[in-house]
Amino acid sequence: MTTESGIEPETLIGISEDEIARFVVERFLPDVEWSELDPDYDLLATGVVDSLGVLHIASWLGKQHGITLTGPELTAGNFRSVRTIRATAERAEAGGAA
Repeated sequence: MTTESGIEPETLIGISEDEIARFVVERFLPDVEWSELDPDYDLLATGVVDSLGVLHIASWLGKQHGITLTGPELTAGNFRSVRTIRATAERAEAGGAA
């Protein structure tokens, strides 16, 4: 079965919001349980993640999942929350623009 974009579901990345939340909490919020992190919590507005944090997350996506993010994808808005990080990773994996 293919999606509307023509991509087979099996070809989409296997990264979950839970996995991203675990990384974010481990790296940036060590006093919080990953399961308590709302996937829409604004990591940028609250100061949890800054521009260096964006680079750490992008590096982790590359090392753990082979996802290469280019300049246009490395905008702060693409790393605003766990949910937007996952969407960014999925677009990059599918070859789409950010």
